[in-house]
Amino acid sequence: MSASAAALRTIRASSSPTDNMGGAEEELKRMSFQECMELSRLPADGSSSNVQRFVSRQPAWKPGGEKVWGKLRKVDPRHTSGNSEKNVDPKGRRTFGPGAFGGHVYAQAPLAAAKVVQEEDQSTPEGSRLAIHSIQGVFSNPGLTDRPFVYEVSNVSSSRSFSTRLITARQPSEPSSNPTGPFPTSDAELPLGEVVFSCLTTFKRPVQGPAEVQDELSPQKRFADILNSRAPDEWEASPQADIDFVREMFPVKGHGDFPILDMYKVDMTEFNKGKPLPERRQVILYRLHKPLPREDVNAHIVTHAYESDRNGLIMLGNHLGYGYNMGPVASLTYAFYVHGNPEDAVMEGDGWWVQEVWWPRVSAGRGLQETKIWSPEGKHVASGYQEGIIMPAKSSKAKM
Repeated sequence: MSASAAALRTIRASSSPTDNMGGAEEELKRMSFQECMELSRLPADGSSSNVQRFVSRQPAWKPGGEKVWGKLRKVDPRHTSGNSEKNVDPKGRRTFGPGAFGGHVYAQAPLAAAKVVQEEDQSTPEGSRLAIHSIQGVFSNPGLTDRPFVYEVSNVSSSRSFSTRLITARQPSEPSSNPTGPFPTSDAELPLGEVVFSCLTTFKRPVQGPAEVQDELSPQKRFADILNSRAPDEWEASPQADIDFVREMFPVKGHGDFPILDMYKVDMTEFNKGKPLPERRQVILYRLHKPLPREDVNAHIVTHAYESDRNGLIMLGNHLGYGYNMGPVASLTYAFYVHGNPEDAVMEGDGWWVQEVWWPRVSAGRGLQETKIWSPEGKHVASGYQEGIIMPAKSSKAKM
């Protein structure tokens, strides 16, 4: 389950309205990709020579996990207009539950596979090596932040120019001895629970094709008037959980301790006004928070996948009118494709990448999200197709 979507399901009543209240001045550590995605190889367990194992070393990010965000004020759903104090239940406080951001395991699982493929491909000249082409993932259980993910990578098929790996992710059945990280590798020796996430990751070699075709109108052109109305970092920092009532309750704005990337949500209200849902768009601007080595192309690719899983189906809930009465929300499957050669995905300099999001289909309690990733120069680099549960609460009194 993607925790960008699962965050709402795990919001729970706080035992005390004053626990863990932090000030806005609290200094937060925002980890780089290298820190956040650190993996350690594990010894073979002897069950199969085809399986290679890794363990994560740092906790996955959790929406609302740092003290600076404090407690969520409980909005009275009968009053949802404006910012008046009548919208706040002074006796109620809410806090986020333990669910991890699903983008962490979605990015780290193929990264583990990439380490295996890179080792096997060392004899190939740099610039011609296999790199991630697609990630086709299934979320089956919520991830937890107080214990590591243990990844098992197995070979499905391999040829000179194409390779497919299966990755499964599980977690220990009990918390780590160091639940705030870094996790000791010995945690992987504990009994493991059920599969949290699984995916097929494909790898291909760079090629020079005879054709290059894409939409001539990039979002930089289509939404030029909106994007040029202010500097990229003057838009709202992407909310930790982009739910209407949660956004109204947050006392502090900003990135919090969200790692790896700076992300800003462009206000598309005027563009979307009066349009049917499939024609609406959301635009997110992003770039690396700290540099990432250019030659590590797989790290750049999974960073785009990490970014693309943030808040999508929850934003759909807002468009459906569930933003003050959100029910079950959970990502089920997500397929991410890199369209060009791996160097197209490399993030360098101060340019802003664009995630363009829309929702063409909602039916039977499921929603489909489509994503396009555009380079600062307007090149369509990758696409994502995410499907999951999206429902309103059964009643406005339902506990989220």
